[in-house]
Amino acid sequence: MSPRIAWALVEIGAGRSAEWIEPRESYRLRRALDRLVADDEPEMLLRSWLASRAERQLLSASEIDALRADPRLVLSGLSDGRSGLSAAGNVEAYVRAEDATAVRRDHLLVDSGSNANVVLHVSPTVPDRPVPVLLLAADLADHDGPRELARARELIAGWAASREGAGA
Repeated sequence: MSPRIAWALVEIGAGRSAEWIEPRESYRLRRALDRLVADDEPEMLLRSWLASRAERQLLSASEIDALRADPRLVLSGLSDGRSGLSAAGNVEAYVRAEDATAVRRDHLLVDSGSNANVVLHVSPTVPDRPVPVLLLAADLADHDGPRELARARELIAGWAASREGAGA
Protein backbone atom coordinates (compact mmCIF):
# COMPACT_ATOMS: atom_id res chain seq x y z
CA MET A 1 0.00 0.00 0.00
CA SER A 2 1.10 3.54 -0.63
CA PRO A 3 1.67 5.70 2.47
CA ARG A 4 -1.62 7.50 1.81
CA ILE A 5 -3.59 4.25 1.65
CA ALA A 6 -1.69 2.71 4.59
CA TRP A 7 -2.63 5.66 6.83
CA ALA A 8 -6.21 5.45 5.56
CA LEU A 9 -6.32 1.77 6.59
CA VAL A 10 -5.10 2.74 10.07
CA GLU A 11 -7.82 5.39 10.36
CA ILE A 12 -10.60 3.16 9.08
CA GLY A 13 -9.41 0.35 11.35
CA ALA A 14 -9.73 2.78 14.26
CA GLY A 15 -13.34 3.47 13.30
CA ARG A 16 -12.62 6.89 11.86
CA SER A 17 -12.96 8.20 8.34
CA ALA A 18 -10.05 8.97 6.08
CA GLU A 19 -11.21 12.17 4.40
CA TRP A 20 -8.39 12.11 1.84
CA ILE A 21 -9.49 8.93 0.05
CA GLU A 22 -12.33 8.27 -2.34
CA PRO A 23 -15.40 6.20 -1.36
CA ARG A 24 -14.30 3.30 -3.57
CA GLU A 25 -10.91 3.23 -1.82
CA SER A 26 -12.65 3.27 1.56
CA TYR A 27 -14.80 0.32 0.47
CA ARG A 28 -11.71 -1.65 -0.63
CA LEU A 29 -9.99 -0.93 2.69
CA ARG A 30 -13.01 -2.16 4.64
CA ARG A 31 -12.89 -5.38 2.62
CA ALA A 32 -9.15 -5.60 3.34
CA LEU A 33 -9.91 -5.37 7.06
CA ASP A 34 -12.37 -8.27 6.65
CA ARG A 35 -9.59 -10.24 5.00
CA LEU A 36 -7.23 -9.39 7.85
CA VAL A 37 -9.65 -10.89 10.38
CA ALA A 38 -9.86 -14.14 8.38
CA ASP A 39 -6.12 -14.52 7.71
CA ASP A 40 -4.08 -17.28 9.39
CA GLU A 41 -1.19 -14.87 10.03
CA PRO A 42 -2.84 -11.47 10.31
CA GLU A 43 0.23 -9.86 11.88
CA MET A 44 2.32 -10.67 8.79
CA LEU A 45 -0.38 -9.43 6.43
CA LEU A 46 -0.81 -6.20 8.38
CA ARG A 47 2.95 -5.67 8.51
CA SER A 48 3.18 -6.01 4.73
CA TRP A 49 0.23 -3.69 4.11
CA LEU A 50 1.57 -0.95 6.39
CA ALA A 51 5.22 -1.22 5.36
CA SER A 52 5.18 2.20 3.70
CA ARG A 53 3.57 4.08 6.60
CA ALA A 54 6.86 5.58 7.78
CA GLU A 55 10.62 5.41 7.43
CA ARG A 56 11.87 3.16 10.24
CA GLN A 57 15.13 4.49 11.72
CA LEU A 58 17.20 2.37 14.14
CA LEU A 59 19.11 4.68 16.45
CA SER A 60 20.97 4.83 19.73
CA ALA A 61 20.41 7.26 22.61
CA SER A 62 21.92 7.63 26.05
CA GLU A 63 19.07 9.64 27.65
CA ILE A 64 16.04 7.43 27.08
CA ASP A 65 13.78 9.15 29.65
CA ALA A 66 14.25 12.58 28.05
CA LEU A 67 13.48 11.13 24.63
CA ARG A 68 10.40 9.31 25.92
CA ALA A 69 9.09 12.61 27.38
CA ASP A 70 9.60 14.63 24.18
CA PRO A 71 6.18 16.00 23.13
CA ARG A 72 7.13 15.73 19.44
CA LEU A 73 7.02 11.93 19.77
CA VAL A 74 4.00 9.64 19.86
CA LEU A 75 4.97 6.42 21.62
CA SER A 76 4.13 3.13 19.99
CA GLY A 77 5.38 -0.43 19.61
CA LEU A 78 7.52 -1.56 22.53
CA SER A 79 7.02 1.81 24.28
CA ASP A 80 3.23 1.54 24.32
CA GLY A 81 1.98 0.00 27.57
CA ARG A 82 -0.65 -1.97 25.62
CA SER A 83 2.15 -4.01 24.06
CA GLY A 84 2.58 -5.81 27.37
CA LEU A 85 6.27 -6.18 26.60
CA SER A 86 8.91 -4.79 28.91
CA ALA A 87 11.31 -2.49 27.12
CA ALA A 88 12.36 0.09 29.70
CA GLY A 89 15.70 0.72 28.02
CA ASN A 90 14.13 1.34 24.61
CA VAL A 91 11.98 3.95 22.91
CA GLU A 92 9.76 3.39 19.91
CA ALA A 93 7.79 6.32 18.58
CA TYR A 94 6.41 8.25 15.64
CA VAL A 95 7.79 11.65 14.75
CA ARG A 96 6.81 14.06 12.00
CA ALA A 97 9.33 14.16 9.17
CA GLU A 98 9.70 17.92 9.68
CA ASP A 99 10.73 17.33 13.33
CA ALA A 100 12.97 14.30 12.84
CA THR A 101 16.27 16.14 12.32
CA ALA A 102 15.72 18.35 15.36
CA VAL A 103 14.76 15.36 17.52
CA ARG A 104 17.88 13.51 16.41
CA ARG A 105 20.03 16.55 17.16
CA ASP A 106 18.36 17.44 20.47
CA HIS A 107 18.71 13.90 21.83
CA LEU A 108 22.09 13.10 20.23
CA LEU A 109 20.63 10.14 18.36
CA VAL A 110 23.02 8.22 16.14
CA ASP A 111 22.48 5.45 13.61
CA SER A 112 23.12 2.12 15.24
CA GLY A 113 21.50 -0.77 13.36
CA SER A 114 21.38 -3.96 15.44
CA ASN A 115 22.47 -2.18 18.65
CA ALA A 116 19.54 0.25 18.49
CA ASN A 117 17.65 1.23 21.59
CA VAL A 118 15.48 3.70 19.67
CA VAL A 119 13.11 3.04 16.78
CA LEU A 120 11.81 6.21 15.18
CA HIS A 121 9.00 5.95 12.65
CA VAL A 122 9.47 9.10 10.57
CA SER A 123 6.33 10.09 8.72
CA PRO A 124 4.66 13.15 7.20
CA THR A 125 1.89 12.57 9.73
CA VAL A 126 1.79 11.10 13.21
CA PRO A 127 -1.11 9.27 14.83
CA ASP A 128 -3.12 10.50 17.78
CA ARG A 129 -2.25 9.31 21.28
CA PRO A 130 -2.62 6.46 21.96
CA VAL A 131 -1.82 5.04 18.55
CA PRO A 132 -4.57 2.94 16.94
CA VAL A 133 -4.36 -0.75 17.83
CA LEU A 134 -3.63 -1.88 14.27
CA LEU A 135 -0.71 0.54 14.07
CA LEU A 136 0.61 -0.77 17.39
CA ALA A 137 0.29 -4.33 16.09
CA ALA A 138 2.16 -3.47 12.87
CA ASP A 139 4.94 -1.80 14.87
CA LEU A 140 5.34 -4.89 17.03
CA ALA A 141 5.28 -7.18 14.00
CA ASP A 142 8.12 -5.15 12.47
CA HIS A 143 10.40 -6.42 15.26
CA ASP A 144 9.90 -9.94 13.88
CA GLY A 145 10.58 -11.65 17.22
CA PRO A 146 8.33 -14.44 18.48
CA ARG A 147 7.04 -12.41 21.48
CA GLU A 148 6.34 -9.35 19.37
CA LEU A 149 4.63 -11.34 16.61
CA ALA A 150 2.49 -13.22 19.13
CA ARG A 151 1.47 -9.99 20.84
CA ALA A 152 0.68 -8.37 17.47
CA ARG A 153 -1.60 -11.32 16.68
CA GLU A 154 -3.32 -10.98 20.07
CA LEU A 155 -3.89 -7.27 19.52
CA ILE A 156 -5.39 -7.91 16.09
CA ALA A 157 -7.65 -10.62 17.54
CA GLY A 158 -8.82 -8.23 20.26
CA TRP A 159 -9.42 -5.52 17.67
CA ALA A 160 -11.38 -7.99 15.50
CA ALA A 161 -13.53 -9.06 18.47
CA SER A 162 -14.37 -5.45 19.34
CA ARG A 163 -15.13 -4.79 15.68
CA GLU A 164 -17.59 -7.70 15.63
CA GLY A 165 -19.18 -6.41 18.82
CA ALA A 166 -19.63 -3.01 17.20
CA GLY A 167 -21.29 -4.58 14.15
CA ALA A 168 -18.55 -3.56 11.70
